[in-house]
This record gives sequence, C-alpha cells and structure tokens, in this order.
Amino acid sequence: MLRKLVFLLLNFSLICTLSAQSAKKLMKQGEEAYTKGNYVQAADFFEKSWAKGKKPEAIFKAGEAYYVLRNYRKASEAYVNVKDKNDQFPLVGLKYARSLKQDGQYDKASKAFSDFRDTYSGDGKAVVEDMVQTELQGCELGKLLPAQAQQGIEVNHAGAGVNTSDNEFGPLPIDKGLLYFSSTIGGTARIYRSSLADNAWGKGATPDNFPVIQKGQYCHGSLTPDGQRFYFTICDAASSFDNRTTRCEIYVIRKQATGWSAPEMLPESINAKGTTATQPHVVQNNGKEILYFASNRTGGRGGMDLWYVERPLSATGNAFANPINLGPSINTLGDEMTPYFSTGEGALYFSSNGQTSIGGFDIYSSKGDLSTWAPADNLGLPFNSPADDYYYIKHNDGEGGFLVSNRIVPGEKLTTKDDDIFEIKSKLVVAKLQGSVFAQETGEPINKYLLTLYEIRADESESILLNREFNTSTYDLELLPNRKFRVEITAQGYATGAYNFVTDNPSGQAYGQPLMLVKLGGSVVNTNPGGNPNNPGTNPSPGNPNNPGTNNPGTNNPSTNPPNLNPSGGVYTAKGAGPADKEEYSTDAPRYEGEYYKIQLAALKTYSPNDKRYTAMSQFGTVQTETILSKQMTRVLVATFYTKDEAKRALSAVKQKGFSLAFIVKYTNGERYGRVNL
Repeated sequence: MLRKLVFLLLNFSLICTLSAQSAKKLMKQGEEAYTKGNYVQAADFFEKSWAKGKKPEAIFKAGEAYYVLRNYRKASEAYVNVKDKNDQFPLVGLKYARSLKQDGQYDKASKAFSDFRDTYSGDGKAVVEDMVQTELQGCELGKLLPAQAQQGIEVNHAGAGVNTSDNEFGPLPIDKGLLYFSSTIGGTARIYRSSLADNAWGKGATPDNFPVIQKGQYCHGSLTPDGQRFYFTICDAASSFDNRTTRCEIYVIRKQATGWSAPEMLPESINAKGTTATQPHVVQNNGKEILYFASNRTGGRGGMDLWYVERPLSATGNAFANPINLGPSINTLGDEMTPYFSTGEGALYFSSNGQTSIGGFDIYSSKGDLSTWAPADNLGLPFNSPADDYYYIKHNDGEGGFLVSNRIVPGEKLTTKDDDIFEIKSKLVVAKLQGSVFAQETGEPINKYLLTLYEIRADESESILLNREFNTSTYDLELLPNRKFRVEITAQGYATGAYNFVTDNPSGQAYGQPLMLVKLGGSVVNTNPGGNPNNPGTNPSPGNPNNPGTNNPGTNNPSTNPPNLNPSGGVYTAKGAGPADKEEYSTDAPRYEGEYYKIQLAALKTYSPNDKRYTAMSQFGTVQTETILSKQMTRVLVATFYTKDEAKRALSAVKQKGFSLAFIVKYTNGERYGRVNL
C-alpha cells in the first residue's frame, strides 16, 4: 500500500512538471510569434499556456495580442483575468475598460473605468483621472447617440472591388465615378484607383502614368483643386505598414504634358528628421495653397497632432511657410489624424482618440480657419461606431463621400482586425416642398420668380440652401426630415413673400403652400386668414415699401434700386471715408445714392474675372472689383445689398461657400466707409 502511494505521488509530480514545461514552451512559442507580427498565432499560444499553467503573464500577453489585432471582445475576455494587477501589468485595468468600450459594452466599460480610476496609485494620477473622465463621458455618449442618430444617411461597405482582408484607407474621390485609395494588399502600402460601374466599385488598379516609386511604401493621396499637384506619402518599408507607427514623409508630383513629374520631398521644415509627417490634405483658398497634415513633430500637444503649412499660389516650387499647430480645440494629449477641410462649409473634419469618443478613434468636425477653431463636435451615428473611424471625406459637390472603419458589417466584414472603406450616401428623401405662386389681386399664376430656401438652425441663424429661378408657377423640391426651413419668393413688380415650415412628419408628407404675392403699390392682404397656430410664419412678408424685394440676398431689381450716380458705367475714383479705410480706389461699379452694402471676398495681387471661385458667387449678387491704387491690389466684392440684414444673410451663405474671411462693407453715395462690425 505504501509503495502504491509513493508511486502515485511520484506520478502526480511528473505530470505537474510536464504540464509546467508545456506551458513554458507554449509561452516561448507565443513570444516568438508576437515578435514576428503573427498576432493571431501568438494569442493562441498564450491562451493555451494560460490554460495549462495559469500564469497571469500568459493571459495578459494574450490580451495584448488581441488588442493589437483590435479583437476587442477577445481582448476583454483575456484582460478580465488580470484587470486588477496594474502593479504587475501597468494600465491593464485601463486596457480592459477600453476593450469593453470598443466592443460597445458601455455599462460594463463605465464600471471598469471607475474601478480602475479608484484603485490606480501609479505615476501621473491626475493625467490618468482626466483620461478616465473623458472615457466615461464617451461611454455616456455611446449610450445616448443611438436615439440621436442622423436620419437620411447610410454608411455602406464599399464592397469587394475595393476592400480586401488587408487594410484599405485614404479614400480620395476624384468624381462620383472615380475613387483613388490606398491598400496594404500584398503586405505593402500602394495607391490604387477604382471606377464605378453598374453601381459597384471595380477592382483597384495602379493609376495611369503614376511615377515609379523605387523603394518604400506610398499612400495617402491628395489632389489640388486645379489638378496640377498631387501630394502623397512615401513611408518606411522596413516593416508592415501601420498608420500610427510607420514613419512617413510627404512628397509632391506635378502635372506635365507627358504625365506626372518625379516625386519631390517637401522641405525638412515639414518632414522633420526623426518624426513622421503623413496624411496630407490640400486646399486652395484666397490665393493660397494650404496643406493640412498629421505629425508627431516636437511642439505638439502629445502623440500625433494636426498641423498646416501654406504657400502663395503664385509661388513656384515648394516654398511653404513653417508648420503651425492647429491648436487646443483640435489637438489633445491623444492622437489626431486624417484631416479634411471642406471649403464649402468652412469646416475641418478629423479623427481623434483624445476627444470624447464612443469608440477608439471617432470623427469630429470644427468650424474655423487655419489655427483658430471652434470646439470639436462628434459626428455621432452612423459616421462613428464603437470601433475606429477615420478618413472622412466628401465628394466635391458636398453630397456623400467616404470614411474608413474597422467596424463589423454582418455578411460583409466579419472582424475588426482590418480597415475597410465605407461609402456615405443619403437615403431616399422623405419630405418634399411643393407650392405655387399667384398674384394676390387677380389670382393669376406668376410664372417667373426667384425662390430662396433657407435652413433655420437651432440658434435661429439662417443658411441659404437654394437660390433658383423658376419659369413655372409651381415648384417641387426634395428635403431632409427634422429640419426647419424658410421659403422666400421674389418676383419683379411684387413684394417679397415668405413662410416657414418644419419637416417633422417622417411619413413622406409634402410641405409648402400657395403663396399670394402683393403687387407693388397695392395693399397688403393676409393670405392666411385665421393663421395656423402650428405654423405662425406662413404670412407673406410685405417687404420694405421704400425698397420692395430687398429681403432676398443677391437679387437686384433695377426698378427698385436707388438712383445710380454713375449711370454711364465708366470708371470713377473715390477714397475710403471710414476711420480705418482711407485708401484711394477706382471702380466701374454702380454708384448709388444713400447707404448700401457689399461683401468683400478677397484682396488680390492678381485677379482673373474667369476664376470660378468668384464667378460662382454671382448667385448671391453682382461680382464687382475695386483697384487699390497705392498697392495695385484688386478687391473682389459681391453687391449690392440695401439693408444690413440682407447683407448678413448673404454673408452667411458666402462663408459656407468657402470664403470664411469675407466681411461686409458699407458705402455712402458710392464712397467706401469701411468694414461693418456685426
């Protein structure tokens, strides 16, 4: 009996030794796989080692491998076993909570963040507490946003023609049917192009005439609006491409008669040694070319920051000024990436994991210019998800666009390990604006008029959505739901009419009403007797009896203008009469009697009357110029407005079209009296 007991004890000891050795061997195999970047295999080895030996280090490393793979569910399942061992595995409790958050488990994540904060006693406690507070706010936002998801927007997987099991990113829409993008298919980042056919994106191919890149990975394309310069990055080829860790430098190629020039690296002031400069986005505005980019260069707030550089459009070569940080409204202690500036909106779109997010990286927007920005707004659902979301960009016409995400799409994208390109589209419009225009006195249809459609924001400010002439008495327009609008109708010889409405019925209801315009010189009659208690703004506006029709920005009615003091239309010279505006100038613009207003778009050394940026402003009024005689500069203006309110409404619309620095100028009897302070 004693011999049998001794035998059993020896056998048990041998089994334990063999088990421990097996766990140790699996751990070593996992570390080797991790070093080589085989994270799936590494996680498997670590989990098996944990199952055999129950060593905390094994399951922690399994969590690390899953975290790198962005398999948030598996990472949280591994980290939960060691979430309280922050002394042994620094910040593991924070990683556990973040894994829950990026898996969309916001309630569990909130508790995990709070538990980590309450027990953390390591270095930088104040910084950690701020970080956790931001994460807790993100969890609350994640629970709140589904009820506030933007209606009428779809974010769809762009399909297998573009996307693969590798990473696709950096979408650049050339037009509605042509997309440039970057992909790591084959293990190396390259730029590809895809065309739309039969409502599906075709297989990506190398762009025609693109110069041969001898070594390195190249990606992140951005084309200037005039199509003459193409910015992109060439990145280190020593390892597999990663958006945050692979060192990149920004290059440019130029359009030539025979194709594209050889790549030129931008100056060292941009591509600073030992740092990365990546994800360029170029715009042209007010005579300058502005390049936004992401970099971890010194002087930032932490991690990757967003910067900009600029050069005069008239300059040759790459004579950019020194980079300037976009500032604390944009940049945080975390990472900010993938800048895109919409000149039409005057808004910057970017991604960050340091702002309040519902996942890892979320997409944000901020109104402003260069280094002055409003606080960033989270775009919410469906643009953002619990996963990582970035590379937001719109089509040139502002309708629809693309983003990049590693989110799961049932039946199309089954894991979060890789980034894919998603297409943003508007859903079927669920509301219509339908109405008719008649003369009040006779009841006859009015068949020629200008319709201006305004959207009224929450703060009651207005933006012009449409300014269109109609040659039929009826109009029929598509609208988005859950918005407040104002319709304004102007017809020659009639007082302006207007009404407000809200598209608050999602059933496909048509909005609008017959509008009876009052002939000039006649009496104003209420065309909505009894009123509508749910729509108090449905009465037509009588306008200004001394200057009828002036409620419509950009519309000049010759029969109602004040007397023109320059009827011949010849050039006249005047001098600024304002306290800060004494420059002498010459112009052939009409010179009206009394006070009126213009909007100054820019002051340029060189101005072309065929420049589409300025000719497009004719929708708001007449485009005029003034030459500043002492400086030989040309002021470009939109005119003429006879009330300050009229000019303010037009200014809001002009700024939305990209002229963020435009301002109102007052004139008296044709003399410029300086900038109007709003």
